[in-house]
Amino acid sequence: MFKPLAVAALASCLATTAQAAISFAYISSPNDGLISQYRLDDGTGGIALVEQTQAGDKVNPMALSPDGSLLFAAQRVAPFKVITYRIDAGSGHLQRLGQAPLADSMAYLATDRSGRFLLAASYGGALLSVQAIDKDGQVSDKPQVYKTGPFAHSIRTDLSDRFVYAGNLGADKVLQFSQDKQSGALTPIGEGFASTTAKTGPRHIAFSPDGKFLYVVGELSGTVSGFAIDGQTGALKQVSEASGIPASLGLAHGEARSAANNDLKDDPTPRIWAADIRLSPDGSLLYITERTTSSASAFKVDTKDGSLKFLGNYPVQEKQPRNIAFFPNGKWLLVTGEKSQTIGSYRIGDKGSLERVSEAKSGDGALWIEILPIKP
Repeated sequence: MFKPLAVAALASCLATTAQAAISFAYISSPNDGLISQYRLDDGTGGIALVEQTQAGDKVNPMALSPDGSLLFAAQRVAPFKVITYRIDAGSGHLQRLGQAPLADSMAYLATDRSGRFLLAASYGGALLSVQAIDKDGQVSDKPQVYKTGPFAHSIRTDLSDRFVYAGNLGADKVLQFSQDKQSGALTPIGEGFASTTAKTGPRHIAFSPDGKFLYVVGELSGTVSGFAIDGQTGALKQVSEASGIPASLGLAHGEARSAANNDLKDDPTPRIWAADIRLSPDGSLLYITERTTSSASAFKVDTKDGSLKFLGNYPVQEKQPRNIAFFPNGKWLLVTGEKSQTIGSYRIGDKGSLERVSEAKSGDGALWIEILPIKP
């Protein structure tokens, strides 16, 4: 079931931007159960809503297959499941393909870089899971489960597709594994983790384009920690750390949150509440989002040694910004707000400054973003 918009208008827009690269963005909104599809214009930063697909209650994290033919979307309400959609190569339209059970309520989804395994992290369940994906895009109903410390919040494979890393917010660790590419099984590397500074709250992770570095945002500290990846063993070694929270924001240190008290309603203190982290396509610019102040912080990245330099903190119009994503050409930033009625795109300027250039209607509680470049 989907809500089509004016197809003729979309065709007209595509025709007028024939010379400019376009992409599709898929954004989930758990409060109304929608996955909204947008067209992104690399030339202008423009965004336009194409259609909305009813995916079910509390649809939240999503993952694209490496070849862009499939979209996986997890529902965070019992019975927990992942829905697989086939993506039409021309229109980007989603066609439901199937579903499979998940081991718990998942805060994060990703595929490995071969597209053969679906990876997931459960914040409340304190676990990671691995499920095979068959050649038809069907996800196995038999997840392999790995217990973690409290509040597992992300999981991704590195660019070589040999190693798997997970942000473990409540344990101040980035978990590190090697993966058997036949069975999907995870094996701890060394003692199984690299530690961050105490009370950092490592959340989402991002990799440098050359695969040499991993960066993790601290939800509780608003810092970014950089780690070098040993190309032979996959072991992490911290090489940098920088704060994205200037004193002018007036924020106290963050606190770990639960599903029952996500907004810390009994605590009037404005606290750091960082969320997403993204690297530009060339790896030279990094952003994190901060929800309490509805802002994004920019960092300059030294691509040779992995060091970070804070550039500035910039307000965004999207209230309580959750996820962000670069347009494929790296000139624009797409932003969702959990408490906004629109999503916005921003021109990236000097020192990472942000200027809003376009907006489009969003679903209710929009958060997760997946971007699919369209091949000419």
